[in-house]
Amino acid sequence: MAGNKGSGRRHTLDQRADKEQILRDLVLQNRTQPEIAKACGVNPATVWRWKSEIPEEKRLQIIADARREAVENDAQEVNEERLDIARSYDRLAKRVEKIIEKFEDTDEDAFTLVAVEHLRKVLKDIATMHGKMGNVTVDIKLSESAEWIALKQIIQAVCDEVPEAREPFLRHMRHHVLSVTKQEGGPL
Repeated sequence: MAGNKGSGRRHTLDQRADKEQILRDLVLQNRTQPEIAKACGVNPATVWRWKSEIPEEKRLQIIADARREAVENDAQEVNEERLDIARSYDRLAKRVEKIIEKFEDTDEDAFTLVAVEHLRKVLKDIATMHGKMGNVTVDIKLSESAEWIALKQIIQAVCDEVPEAREPFLRHMRHHVLSVTKQEGGPL
C-alpha cells in the first residue's frame, strides 16, 4: 500500500458545503441515498461508500442532537400554548369584570347572576388548564449525550490498553452502583 492514510483526494461529498446536512439526512433517513445522489450529481454507490465511512461517534451524536431538538421543540410548543391560554384567561377576566360593572349599574340581578355563573365556569376551566400546562419538564437522558458516549469509548479504550485496570475499575463502578456497558449492549 503506497502513501499515508488520508493523503489522497478528499471524497466528493466531503468537499460539499452542505456536507453536514447530507450527513444528517443519511443518518436520520430524511432522504434516501438515491435522492441525495441525484441532488449532488453523483452515483448512488458514491453515497453508499461515503455513508459507510461515517464514524459511529458521529452517527450517535447526530441522533442525540436530533432527539434533543425534538424535545426542545415540543417544550417550546407547550410553552406557547400555555402563554396563549394565559392571555385568553386575562382577556376573559377583563370581560367578566366589565360585565359585572355593567350589570351592577343596571340592577338586572337575574341576568347578571346567570352570565357571571357561566363565565365563572369558563374561567375556572381555563385556570385549571393553565395550571396543568404550567408544569413543563424536559427530560434529557445522560446516556444519550455525546459527552457520555465519548467518555464510555475512552474508558473502553483505556481498559483495552491496560487490562489490569479493568478489574479495579469495575469494582469501583459496582461499589458506586453504576453500570458501564458497550454501545452494542455487552459488558465493558
